[in-house]
Amino acid sequence: MPSILTLNQRHSYGLEVDRATFKMNAAQFRRWIREHYDSLVRGLAEYGIDYEQLGPALVPSTKRHEMALLFNVDALGDWWYSHAVTRRLLPLLDRKATRSVLHGDIGWHPSATRELALYSGLVRGTLSDWGEQLIYCVYLNNLSATQVTTLHTSFVDTPGYLGHVPATHHSAFRTEVADMLPAAFVQHRGAVITDHGLDEPLVGTSNEIGLPFDSFGFRTVSTVSALFAPLLSYKIQSQRAPLHRDDLLVSLNAISDDPMELNDFEVLIPEAKFGYLRSAKGELLKIAGLDEHSREDLAAVIRAEIENDYIYRLQTNIDGTVQFTIMLELPRSDGRQTKLVVGLKYFADRRQLSLVTLT
Repeated sequence: MPSILTLNQRHSYGLEVDRATFKMNAAQFRRWIREHYDSLVRGLAEYGIDYEQLGPALVPSTKRHEMALLFNVDALGDWWYSHAVTRRLLPLLDRKATRSVLHGDIGWHPSATRELALYSGLVRGTLSDWGEQLIYCVYLNNLSATQVTTLHTSFVDTPGYLGHVPATHHSAFRTEVADMLPAAFVQHRGAVITDHGLDEPLVGTSNEIGLPFDSFGFRTVSTVSALFAPLLSYKIQSQRAPLHRDDLLVSLNAISDDPMELNDFEVLIPEAKFGYLRSAKGELLKIAGLDEHSREDLAAVIRAEIENDYIYRLQTNIDGTVQFTIMLELPRSDGRQTKLVVGLKYFADRRQLSLVTLT
């Protein structure tokens, strides 16, 4: 069965409100989520968009990059600064790619934003004046290293551009903006998918956010907030993930009538699976510093990280079992970080997670 790529409860309380309003139990709520998902998939298909192809925009990548572009709103010279920045951004987006674009104002004094950005590896622009009002942030995922460089160099001469913070790996800055930035749109090749608010139809073509997509040859597909916010909003990985209890439980409820917190679950690695990993994934384990670990050690590493991230690709299998993936970021001996995608089956009755894949 196709998977739900992501379910974002951090920036969308609509599902929780629905559950409380209609007093749904877990089984009813699972069906409610599935009805929303099915409506989205059907609606997007009517406009030529295959939901399953949106994975690069909605699920973190082990190989691609993320970045946060920062702007001094005082220096942009336009009261509608999101429009001005988007006009510069859209021509730079690869029409063959799929990605999420998030944006918003960072709600601290600019001096505080500057200090956190510098601490997290800010790549400076030519402007050094951070102003006294707000810093506007545009966040993109699924970028190549070349695209990161191209975006930075293309914006250097833009009024108000302060530079960008690399966001591919954990940082204090990434954790903070993860809770601040809502999704602006999903780019899927030559189309953009946006939120058109509360009004019908469920999926349409209106551009309620008013960004200049048509001017740069992008066609607009839009959905109601009840579909866009939970199902099309990229979750920036955050070291505050353990605090987002509802996000985990709602995500698990999408595939299970018995969602539970995972803090006391046991992680199992079947012996045959471990043998396969050692033979077929030996180089990957070595890069991640896991090649000398025993089966029990590897399970302990996964277990230690399970509470520190969000879950993705929520899937019900043909045999009735359910599974999800998590993204691990593990430190290497050279000081850098390695990303691993781990697929786990969820057994609520036994309070166990069983390793399915590691890539």
